[in-house]
Amino acid sequence: MMKLGSIRRIVQISVLIISNIGFTSEFKTGIICPFLYCHGCPFAFLACPIGVLQHFTALRQISIFTVGFLGVYGVVIGRAFCGWACPFGALQDLISRFKRGRSKVARYTFTKYIALLGVVTSAWITGDTLFCKFCPSGSLFAAIPFYLLNPTYQGFGSYFYIHIITLTALLIPIFFINRFWCRYLCPLAAIYNLFNKVSLLKIKLDEKMCNRCGSCLEACSMGIKNIRDIGNSSNCIKCGRCIEKCYKNALSLKWNDSLIRKEILGRSI
Repeated sequence: MMKLGSIRRIVQISVLIISNIGFTSEFKTGIICPFLYCHGCPFAFLACPIGVLQHFTALRQISIFTVGFLGVYGVVIGRAFCGWACPFGALQDLISRFKRGRSKVARYTFTKYIALLGVVTSAWITGDTLFCKFCPSGSLFAAIPFYLLNPTYQGFGSYFYIHIITLTALLIPIFFINRFWCRYLCPLAAIYNLFNKVSLLKIKLDEKMCNRCGSCLEACSMGIKNIRDIGNSSNCIKCGRCIEKCYKNALSLKWNDSLIRKEILGRSI
């Protein structure tokens, strides 16, 4: 049987490929991407949720379309998109393979909400998608690919170099702290945090099977340090590393069918 980690890597690679099928205008859509991926990427298939959010904020409008998509994404699987689909998250996972030592405890993770507030406020004040000009995901998947595809293009301005500086500066703490971007700075993670505890996809703990060895917590890339927070914490990305490390099989990735049954029964009553 294929290991969960292998399945996760296959999913991450597949998502990256699917995200870049917009190599012609016919394949470029306005569908909201469930993870952070720059719409400025030459081959982008979906629309970046934070980019669209900024755009409508700059216009002093609320996009029901965007809010609806993010709401559905959040309710269904929450931050599992971070652990299983986000290409920038996959990059951080790759970097962590070369990291030595244990992951630091996740403290001060409220900074994600400050980042989200900054994204919205800056768009409102400037009337521009300002965050897009600094976004590290945009640096990696839009600015650099565009430069490689158009090396003779004369229009590269200061923001291209700002993108390179931003990405380089961010890679340094990522090397020392697993998923640094996801823990502290990603504005989309701040949105999904609000749904994570109520999302249908859960990591379940079998209290009878667990012997509190702590292997799951040591494997956690998000620095969770309480067993009961696995699958419940707003910072849990449901990547399944804890499940892989649990030799007692006390953890499992499951759909929260109790919530589904409650909804169905509630309606029938």
